[in-house]
Amino acid sequence: MVWKNPFLAKNTEQQSDFLTLFESAVLQMIEDKNFSGVSYVSSTPGAGKTSLFRAFSNDILGRTAEKEQKEDNKEYFDYMKKLGVIRNDKILLFSGYLSCARSYSIIEEMFQNGRRKQVFFALLNYRIAISFMRGIEKVFDWSLEDYEKVTFLNLPEEMEAESEYFKNGRTVYDWACNGERELCRYLDSDRSERIALSFIHTTLLILKLFEPSNILINEEQYFEKSLMIFDDFHKLAENQRRYMSEAVLTLKTNTGVWFGQRLEGVESAQVISMDGSLDRDYHLNIVIDNYWAEKYAAFYSMIGRIADRRVKEAQINALSNFSDCISEEIDLKAYTKNLKKFCADIYAYLVNNFETKLKYSEILSYLKENEQMNAMEKAVWYECIMIMERREQSGQLSFFLGEIKSLESFRNFVSLNEKGARFYVCHKCKIPFYYGISNLQILSSCNVQQFLVFAGAYFDSCRIKSLGNYKRRKKIALSPEEQMETISNIVKQRWDDMDFRYSNIETIKLFLNNIGKLGQDARDLGKNSYEGGAYTGIAINKQELKQNLHNPEYQLLIEVLGACISSRYLERREGKKSGEITLYLNRWLCVYYELPLAYGGFKRCTLNKLLKMCQQTDVVEDGQLELSLGGRE
Repeated sequence: MVWKNPFLAKNTEQQSDFLTLFESAVLQMIEDKNFSGVSYVSSTPGAGKTSLFRAFSNDILGRTAEKEQKEDNKEYFDYMKKLGVIRNDKILLFSGYLSCARSYSIIEEMFQNGRRKQVFFALLNYRIAISFMRGIEKVFDWSLEDYEKVTFLNLPEEMEAESEYFKNGRTVYDWACNGERELCRYLDSDRSERIALSFIHTTLLILKLFEPSNILINEEQYFEKSLMIFDDFHKLAENQRRYMSEAVLTLKTNTGVWFGQRLEGVESAQVISMDGSLDRDYHLNIVIDNYWAEKYAAFYSMIGRIADRRVKEAQINALSNFSDCISEEIDLKAYTKNLKKFCADIYAYLVNNFETKLKYSEILSYLKENEQMNAMEKAVWYECIMIMERREQSGQLSFFLGEIKSLESFRNFVSLNEKGARFYVCHKCKIPFYYGISNLQILSSCNVQQFLVFAGAYFDSCRIKSLGNYKRRKKIALSPEEQMETISNIVKQRWDDMDFRYSNIETIKLFLNNIGKLGQDARDLGKNSYEGGAYTGIAINKQELKQNLHNPEYQLLIEVLGACISSRYLERREGKKSGEITLYLNRWLCVYYELPLAYGGFKRCTLNKLLKMCQQTDVVEDGQLELSLGGRE
């Protein structure tokens, strides 16, 4: 039997084990209002959109009702009860699912004017009816003959003329199957004759028929919610997306309609404008990436549970939780020589200058006599001295007046600058920095799939080590050095894989390289002006950006920004009061450019500067670095 890494298995591929691997916390972004009218569910690749959709499918709900008392599924059912999907073991929602990636866009090329719209709606109406009936079947575990138990309280006026097709669920299902079959044959033929299409197909009228209050089961009302999910909405032709949106909004249906789309398929101007909700203020929107970015603590907790579930799924005796896979401790003995030389060089620099020797004399004496500190702790203190010195010397002449820095005040300075100083020390002494659970969580950039890629590589290495003669888990856990090697390999692979995603990838990489270079320059100044030691993003004036979204002069920049955001190369944040949009490098790109993982540091840039960053290397720095020590926005 071939072993398969459970971290690399997608929830959507695991029919029988979906709830075992599914993390129910993603359901908290859904509210009751999302079950009526239109909602757009948007995400970058790997954010968890498809798994979210699967959680509301009737094949999952119908097969798991009897498992409600099992602890592993309790959270899932609690959320579904809260949303009114389940009550007293009774499933009150029926749902349908259609992928818009099924060559609908070809209809746009085959027909002209209103004909293309009617053919498009006809195919959708047939498939919606089929999907809804199969959803109801899953709820009750029916056979085809049981479809007759479904009847309709009222028929929309437009359906009255053809009421024989809508007597019950079976007649609707047969009508839909025959209609879809005939229409598909027509589309596959030479289409020399026109096909007759019902007046019903001037809109998506079938959604009105399947409103929950209109469905009777054995002549009694049963369901309270109905949901139709159109996934891959971005793969439709532009006109088709407009047809569908307008049709559903005009119908004012009580059936919930979700349009699932990848941000990479949305117009760049929409992706980067407003608050990331695609500038649609007449319906509900869920941008999964934005949701977790505002609740990152909950996201970290969620992916921790995901990782533990997948480790248990693998059933490797030596590993019971993901924390068994990676070590949080670094063996400083291997780096003692580097650290001592680092400290000695700074000490020599300070004592060889009369002013610095006197200014830091109390601190230097303390460090020289202190035997309790390990090599890393001393190196951090020495680096903090240099941070203080660089700040005081920055941009002005030094007028030393004989003041001596007190040990107590410097101790407070160290507490404020320890994280940045530690990053500088690790960078300069070639010591692993991006290891451990907390850094792995940050490396995910609030994207489930990105986390699974890193965690899966860790787990694969641990499994190989577990095949040896190691008896203790501590020996199996990956060392910081092994973690760094794994991370570096993944980062290089992700950078190389970018070449296959966009035709203008060279321009995108040039732009990202310039952002990375600005961050490296901030890092190399060594003043820790930003949380973590350097800035890791750029900030744009929101008003300036909004005014130029359709300006031909900035078309290249808008395309690059749209691609970077929709592919999650840049993480979008919006300051509620600052009037700025901040774009941070994806955390794996921070590793690529050897930058800290902390959020908060950014460089304010004009559109002209950003446009230059798309066109040339080594864009000249213009102005001072912006100070931001507030952490995440």
